[in-house]
Amino acid sequence: MVVVGGGNVAMDAARSAIRCHADEVTVIYRRRQVDMTALASEIQGAIEEGVELLTMNAPRSVRVEGGKVAGFVMQPQRTGEYINSRPGVTNANSPEREVRCEIVLLAIGQDIEYSPFEKYGINTARKTIEASESAKVAGSEKVFAGGDCVLGPATVIKAIAAGKTAALGIDEYLGYHHKYLEEIEIPEPEENNRKHYGRVHLVDVSARERKKNFEPVELGMSYEEAMQECNKCLRCDHFGCGSVIGGSI
Repeated sequence: MVVVGGGNVAMDAARSAIRCHADEVTVIYRRRQVDMTALASEIQGAIEEGVELLTMNAPRSVRVEGGKVAGFVMQPQRTGEYINSRPGVTNANSPEREVRCEIVLLAIGQDIEYSPFEKYGINTARKTIEASESAKVAGSEKVFAGGDCVLGPATVIKAIAAGKTAALGIDEYLGYHHKYLEEIEIPEPEENNRKHYGRVHLVDVSARERKKNFEPVELGMSYEEAMQECNKCLRCDHFGCGSVIGGSI
């Protein structure tokens, strides 16, 4: 199996392929390994589980025999001048290479379908929807937006946060004023523990074991470690900026 891409999705696809009993898994990426956008831990985890990285190779074509995938053709690259924060690449003066494979997965990112919104007068500057911090779309009082269509490609966590912000904005627009999470009982703050503890390091299951299943790869915290981490909370909602607005952020 060949996986094309250098982000976290590519690592997920490659590591999942190992767990689905692929004989060999190769990740093709057109830049250097250090330029990959995937987390370093994801890249290291994939290598430990037997994924091969072929960097500095750009996709060219898929070779087909008898109606089935038989190989993946790529063009070697060489580093060039810097573009933003990392060096660009250009074709090297080398012949094309081929990796034999039966399956090709593309994990090279996604684009945002923004054009349909333009029909309704929504501003899609820079191929994203322009929205305020409250998620209200500029020039459209009844429309709210958040997530990748506003920020561009980002994380699920940011998309969830944007969804909650939009929900509060819609609530206000409809004439309500529900207090967010008011039903949760927040404990009274205790004196801060200002000792400087190192962050707990989560240990992974060994590669030879974890690649056999889809169970979590991290062993998680012990009770003592969890208590140590929780004890580092400085209760910013009470002692910090939250105190300015009544203890709720």
